[in-house]
Amino acid sequence: MGCIEEFIQQTAEQKTHPAFVQGWQKLALNKWKDKNHQAAISALNHALAIDSNLAESWYRLALLSAADSDLQQRLRAYEKAIELRPDWQIGIDFLKSLSYLLYVYKDVEELNECRQKIRESISDFYQRFQSFPLDQKKYLYQWLGNVGTFLLPYQGDETRDLQQKYGQIVHEIMMSMIPSASERPPMPAVKANEPLRIGLVCGHFFEHTVWKLMLHGWLKHLDREKFQLYGYYVQDWGDRCTEQAKTYCHRFVMGSKSPQEWFEQIRADQLHLVIFPELGMDLQLIQIAALRLAPIQCMSWGHPDTSGLPTIDYFLSSELMEPADGQKYYAEKLIRLKNLGIAFSPMPPDSRSPITREEFGLKSDAVIYGCLQSVFKYLPQFDHIYPEIAAAVGNCQFVFITHFMTKKSRRRFEQRLERAFAAKNLDYREYCFFSRPLNFYGFTSMLHCLDIFLDSLEWSGGNSTLEALYYAQVPMVTTPGRFMRGRHTAAILTLLEIPELIAPDASAYVQKAIELGQHADYRQWIRAKIQNNLPKVFEDQAGVRSLEEFIWAVVQEFATSGRLL
Repeated sequence: MGCIEEFIQQTAEQKTHPAFVQGWQKLALNKWKDKNHQAAISALNHALAIDSNLAESWYRLALLSAADSDLQQRLRAYEKAIELRPDWQIGIDFLKSLSYLLYVYKDVEELNECRQKIRESISDFYQRFQSFPLDQKKYLYQWLGNVGTFLLPYQGDETRDLQQKYGQIVHEIMMSMIPSASERPPMPAVKANEPLRIGLVCGHFFEHTVWKLMLHGWLKHLDREKFQLYGYYVQDWGDRCTEQAKTYCHRFVMGSKSPQEWFEQIRADQLHLVIFPELGMDLQLIQIAALRLAPIQCMSWGHPDTSGLPTIDYFLSSELMEPADGQKYYAEKLIRLKNLGIAFSPMPPDSRSPITREEFGLKSDAVIYGCLQSVFKYLPQFDHIYPEIAAAVGNCQFVFITHFMTKKSRRRFEQRLERAFAAKNLDYREYCFFSRPLNFYGFTSMLHCLDIFLDSLEWSGGNSTLEALYYAQVPMVTTPGRFMRGRHTAAILTLLEIPELIAPDASAYVQKAIELGQHADYRQWIRAKIQNNLPKVFEDQAGVRSLEEFIWAVVQEFATSGRLL
């Protein structure tokens, strides 16, 4: 027997040793932190195969089952955790209230059922929570960092009512831990010859969508004679963007601190106003935002949905993105900044030659449509658009990226496409290409391979749309959604003065995608128009100037009257 075979045999014989269990559990946590959900789920299953009495592994498997799009696995795992640890009942019930949020819904029926179930489960827990004594609210603090409502708006429905209930729960839990954070601090003196102190609190001071969309542009272009910027980065690692952020800030603080520590740090700096560029993605950030750090607190559309928190006063949005009735979807007062409300800051292009179609494995002679969003942006009611385009165009491919897809989620998504294409007597495998997850070089290379960029319906591309235009001038098709989150690309194309790429509805969207696919000369004309009009978007600072005007107006009003605008 060779050394390898002997090692495997010994490992199999000793697999029940506690060290193996601890190793799998540690691996699962590390992979989860790296957002490798498939590896984390696999490691937890290995641990539970050795010892099925691991309550912590069961509830972690339940949390990860959202990425696996496995609702039944999620509910069973929560029940197993409660069975093993009855004293966790309230904490697990809190987590279970968000069970009906999945990455991929099997079909429209499951999506509608989950929409109804999530409304019932959050509302039911909220009602129970109202009668919890202080000690139970304090107990829930340890469960807060496990799950949030990130996936709620991806169901494509209204969220304000549910976000406000969840936000109130988070707020009251945080007040039970830090009672002094409940009061709005007084407005520091506003002096004529001194800049206002403005804080930006975020978990994304690194090469990330939030950095590129808003953080970088705001930090770079806000007038230093009017504003003194304070950066608070709630992570303990950084990259070149982190270093760049430090150069823009009067003070830059980063690290893994508790909400109490961040509260004390930010309060001590006596800010006039705080901005959270996003709320919803970072689970720790929502806890910090539930505290009163400054007299005026704002959020923006890094995650384009209301926070629901009673501590956030304003939502900084875009006049071109918001529908006429936009205010009713926000718990915060809606502020429509000029144009996009940002000064987009693309990263420098990679100096290497782009990866080619052949190197990716794409067809060299096909019309390539890019569907480059995260899988949870694709709702089942719109699966039909791809086979309808394919039936008309013929030799074409649709590129999807497997970013955030576990094996189960990918299979679910492929089964949806299989059914949609079969309805047109087509084989989805002839038309759909699944790319591996792509880094910046891979993503920008893929953009150069595309003929047409298909915007995702009801949750539009933002950063990806801007990068498709900037790096490769890709013609695209969109249709405005019901909510701001479904109107990013339409706003960008409006500012770019190319309204002919904006369809009024899904049916017209399909026809525009077909027209672009069938006429190479039209695509080339659109590319030239994009190239000519790019400065209208990428040199635009109207959003930053209107942000400056808003900050001055809201601070002055509060300083003189004690009232918000």
